[in-house]
Amino acid sequence: MPKYFLVMSQNLPLVAKLQKLAHQLGGHVSQLTTPTGLVVALEHHQIAGVWWDLDDVTLDTTTATMTLVRHLITGPVTVFASQPSERQIRKLYQAKVDDVVTLPFNETIYGAMFSQRLRTYQEIPARHQGDTSQATENNAMIGDWQINQDDYTVIKNGAKINLTPKEFQLLTFLNDHHGHVLSREQLVNGVWGYDLLESSRIVDIHISHLRDKLEDQPSKPVHLLTVRGFGYKLV
Repeated sequence: MPKYFLVMSQNLPLVAKLQKLAHQLGGHVSQLTTPTGLVVALEHHQIAGVWWDLDDVTLDTTTATMTLVRHLITGPVTVFASQPSERQIRKLYQAKVDDVVTLPFNETIYGAMFSQRLRTYQEIPARHQGDTSQATENNAMIGDWQINQDDYTVIKNGAKINLTPKEFQLLTFLNDHHGHVLSREQLVNGVWGYDLLESSRIVDIHISHLRDKLEDQPSKPVHLLTVRGFGYKLV
């Protein structure tokens, strides 16, 4: 299966170096120029690694984005910066970034380091495959749906339901507020993390997709409920 990488930078020489590395690893790479673009891209592919240029984005936006999407990225995240301060480095590691690399960097050494990071991420699931001896607090049951936030899966009647990353994130956000009515604005802020145009429409579309995939009768949902005039709740 091909690996998909994202590079968030407008620094063309840096992008070219990372594209070369991705191709050496047998992967595909897409260049992004905005944090919103990264959030959208995560809906379409499972991402094996992210390269992020801190010179293009503020530290606060970087850490907010990482906090929002880090659990959806299945591999290492590297942040590049020209002169990162100790405070910036500390904040980035707190946001679960794997490495902070100062520009310019040694391509050979970084390539070896990144390859090792990838191997480590690939080995982690194998070590725990089939280990179901203990339930975790990240597992939840909603009727006949089993939501597992450890491996980002939803099981219904023994069958795995294929959700997009954003659908899964919306479902788990509703589950984190189980039984509470959440407005569309709360859902947009909690799941997307950005001010989006036509935000109500985006939420409605994703709720409809979840109902189609999970409810026995999508037109008569029993778990993903609409509270008219307010929003949605999961029961």
